[in-house]
Amino acid sequence: MVNKFSCIALAGVAAEYLLYGRAEGGLADINKLDGLLKGLGFTQKKADSQVRWAVLNTVLILRRHEKARSQLAEAMSTGKSVGSCIQVIEECISTDDI
Repeated sequence: MVNKFSCIALAGVAAEYLLYGRAEGGLADINKLDGLLKGLGFTQKKADSQVRWAVLNTVLILRRHEKARSQLAEAMSTGKSVGSCIQVIEECISTDDI
């Protein structure tokens, strides 16, 4: 569960990096995740490893599903409903690819 949460928490950082080659607004997200991990008893070394793993894993997922990310961003920017956004994702990603 921590792995999934870590990826979700850092998805914005990863997406910003992929789109712009840098992630300027992600430090707060990283610090919040780091604080949560420490609260769960992670050592600083283990927390750092978890953050690195989550960023790398999320970048790989976003690269693999670029079409879904792009179409979701378009749907969100035009104010589509949450249900419509979920439909965009489901139409872009095959169940065989999950």
